[in-house]
Amino acid sequence: MPVLLDVDPVLAGFGQTAAIIICLLLLVFIIITVALALVMVFATSWIHEKAELVKMLRPTVDSVNETSEAAIQGNAPDEDKNAIIRTIAKVPAGMHTADKKVVEVTDKVAHGVIEFRARTIQVQTVVKSFLSPKKDVLPEKSGLTEEGLEFNSPGYQKLMKEKVLPTATASEIGIGQSVQASQLRDAPVR
Repeated sequence: MPVLLDVDPVLAGFGQTAAIIICLLLLVFIIITVALALVMVFATSWIHEKAELVKMLRPTVDSVNETSEAAIQGNAPDEDKNAIIRTIAKVPAGMHTADKKVVEVTDKVAHGVIEFRARTIQVQTVVKSFLSPKKDVLPEKSGLTEEGLEFNSPGYQKLMKEKVLPTATASEIGIGQSVQASQLRDAPVR
């Protein structure tokens, strides 16, 4: 039995319009994809060219580094080298020379300041010794003060008098005499 399909002409028109729109969108996506592929091809070829330039530049950079190191150590660059390499090699040598001069001048200034300060202290000490000579005997100091005995507790006052360490006088120490470490070992602490 044959089946007859009846097709609505409006529905057939919408179907054909949809097919044309889908084909146009597919065409646009294909064009965009081809354009992106071409951009990527040109970008990778450009990057490859730049990488080759860097590879060609590498020996020159190595030569500049070697010449700079030699110039820092004091070896002058060869005259047969590239003019750029000779010029670049002069910079570290000049910086090294300037750095040496700065260090020398800084050392001279530091020594001058130290010498000036030492002479100033020396003059002050001499003036003080002539204008106000000190006595040979140190005043006897007691670790016990009236402030310590201000409490009325007899036990506290007795404890303070027992615990006070005797202080040494100038005659006991011997001002102007040398003191050895063995003498200081058993000396009481003030």
